[in-house]
Amino acid sequence: MEVVFASAFGAQSPLLGFDSKESSMTHPPYAQPVSEPPGQWLERWLTEAAASGQRNHTAMALSTLDAEGAPRTRFVLCKGVSEHGVRFFTNLQSDKGLQIARDARVSVAFYWSILDRQVRLSGRLTQISDAQADAYFQSRHRLSQLGAWASEQSRPVQNRQQLDTAFDSLAERYPDVVPRPPHWSGFDLHAERWEFWSAKPGRMHERWTVQRGPQGWTQWLLQP
Repeated sequence: MEVVFASAFGAQSPLLGFDSKESSMTHPPYAQPVSEPPGQWLERWLTEAAASGQRNHTAMALSTLDAEGAPRTRFVLCKGVSEHGVRFFTNLQSDKGLQIARDARVSVAFYWSILDRQVRLSGRLTQISDAQADAYFQSRHRLSQLGAWASEQSRPVQNRQQLDTAFDSLAERYPDVVPRPPHWSGFDLHAERWEFWSAKPGRMHERWTVQRGPQGWTQWLLQP
């Protein structure tokens, strides 16, 4: 069956009519409940995504809430996984940094197209310590360090030359060690809920939800 959508001019256009997930009526068995904590589960899937050749396998969609309560989503890079959740870094004065300061509730989502898998986490953010932020910042490439200083993230700029001039000026100012900007740090997502999704034929996808409770982790299977 061909899937179509309406274009801006009212005509219908083909969208990828063949879907490999619909090519078989065989229903492979679902995996058994996983005994490992969700952080280890996510680490394993990240490792398998990297081995599969998936580009930007650590990229995750981060959703925050703006001042009006509307969702705002962008991609950031996961820089750490723990039993609690994930870690990322950002400019604290960026739109997302200001939104996080107002409301620390967020969700993130990973998607690996090669493996047909996704993971969702939701919870609250806490800012990491200055020592932790300093340590990671010094591990970054020098150009990325200078860029963190040069860019007033999310703010308008007259032209590219203005950015390049600021960058070059900072390179002269910091010929050796580049200190971490005070407005640049990291956040840990303390996930209250995790969902691990794997595509299956006939859209009978596999969805496992893991949630922390008083007695530890609770895991259950959701209908697709």
